[in-house]
Amino acid sequence: MPKVAALQFATGTDIPENLNTCLRMIDSAAAGGAQLMVLPEFCNHISWYRDRERAWKCALDLDGSFLGAIAERARHYRSYILINVSLRRKSPVITVTSLLYGPEGTLLGEADKQSLMGHENDFFVPATRAGGLVETELGKIGFIACRDGISFEPSRRLALAGADILCNSLNSFAFDEASLHVRARAAENRLFMVAANKVGPLVPVSDLQMVSAMTAIPEALLYGAGESQVVGPDGRPVVAGLRGKEEVIFADIPERGERLQLSLGALARRRPLIYQPLEKSAEDPTSVAAEQIGVALVDPQGVGLAAIERAADLVRELPGNIELVLLPAIFPQRDAAKNWSRTAALCREAEARLVEVCRDKGLQVCTSVIQEGENSWQHLGVLLDGTGRRMAQPQLHRCPLGLAPRGRELHTVDLPWGRVAILVGDDGLHPELARMAALDGVHCLLMPLGAETAGMGNKKRNLSLLFSARAAENRVCVAAAAHGAEGGVLATLEREFTLMEPWQERRFDGNINHPLVTPQGGEVTIATLHPCAAANKMISANTHLLRSRAHTSTKRLLLTAEEVV
Repeated sequence: MPKVAALQFATGTDIPENLNTCLRMIDSAAAGGAQLMVLPEFCNHISWYRDRERAWKCALDLDGSFLGAIAERARHYRSYILINVSLRRKSPVITVTSLLYGPEGTLLGEADKQSLMGHENDFFVPATRAGGLVETELGKIGFIACRDGISFEPSRRLALAGADILCNSLNSFAFDEASLHVRARAAENRLFMVAANKVGPLVPVSDLQMVSAMTAIPEALLYGAGESQVVGPDGRPVVAGLRGKEEVIFADIPERGERLQLSLGALARRRPLIYQPLEKSAEDPTSVAAEQIGVALVDPQGVGLAAIERAADLVRELPGNIELVLLPAIFPQRDAAKNWSRTAALCREAEARLVEVCRDKGLQVCTSVIQEGENSWQHLGVLLDGTGRRMAQPQLHRCPLGLAPRGRELHTVDLPWGRVAILVGDDGLHPELARMAALDGVHCLLMPLGAETAGMGNKKRNLSLLFSARAAENRVCVAAAAHGAEGGVLATLEREFTLMEPWQERRFDGNINHPLVTPQGGEVTIATLHPCAAANKMISANTHLLRSRAHTSTKRLLLTAEEVV
């Protein structure tokens, strides 16, 4: 089994000292038998400069002594070493670049950071092309850096191109980077991820007080968060480091063949032809959406007519502040494919009863139904109000029920409290659709989930993690209802999250953009969502979650897996 290592340490403003730290940590990883070592971001110099001239002076040359020493360590230990540094290109261009050195001491591949974060835009230039994929005897290694892991596109592109190990070099003080984004990138592609983060101050010690006052971030939280980890394809850490401690985190991962078996089929149901809207410019959600709404997830007991009656009763009994209700997919029937005609008849009955309740209560209900189409049965998400269907959304990907996808585009509809899109059944597993909805100005994603969406055995999915990531990386609310609470969640947004701006409602606690999640439980789960918060997508100065996303990876997502290769 290949042994991988995430090297967790601090760097400062002394470049020779930083090199010595890198070499010392590489020696420790080699002593532990690591064949692949992943170092953090900005290993040559702390990512804080007084001006561009200083940034240029601190950046490295590709053929300089710093990187030459790293290459020599790779040769000496017959290992793979991934390091990230600021790199001089043609003056005055500096890039943030990850470099993979191999057992012969040669540079095997490189990747410039595609999405820059905050003040990085003042000194560095983003990638003009996507890179970061190298075939080795350990496997096909794909690598990204920090902010590129907050966006799903770079990791998705690498997975489509055949990567079976993902690596991430981080320079982050945010706790939600480790707890959410790193793990989601592994889970949505069903790949192992090796992520190495910094510890120690991320700004010069002499500037800590000033930067803390300027950003309203406590000094103690301007340090690298650590928590480097190796994550499995289910999004759960195999091993994780501590906060604030220099250490090497080791893990043995399965051989390539076994890893490929674990990821088999993860990308098979993608439909690149419907993902063309990923290239569009972002439409900011309107700020006139409601500050808050009450939402309920309802999972009625029983099956057939009993489930329909129970659902109607539960919705009627909801408090008066509830404006939206979600039920699981095809909720009256647990074995929908056994008799399509019977299932469709139950769905018609359920829809008629729910429209009556909507009329009486003045709310909307979302679920999914089976109905007969022109040539075959189809699975539709429906949004109901007192007048009937407000919107119908055909499922866009083939579902485990065996029905072919009938939809060709993702629809949205404007409700009195905000704009919504429905991701039907397994459609919520595809980050492409959540991004398309966000680009179209959606405030909330509605997900009626099927019983099969959670997966089985070693393909069991961490739905709460995946849906939390959809909410965070797109800044949208998520309401997902499931049978037996199997992955159902209500995820809302902190109204304040933009760094470098004063916050009135909360103090920075280490989490920049982790959604507030209420897991589904029992027959009724109620929470408050903040649709208006979706209008703000500025994570930091000069950094918009959607407009600053990794565009260089987007075109590849519009190709089939065979075309990407």
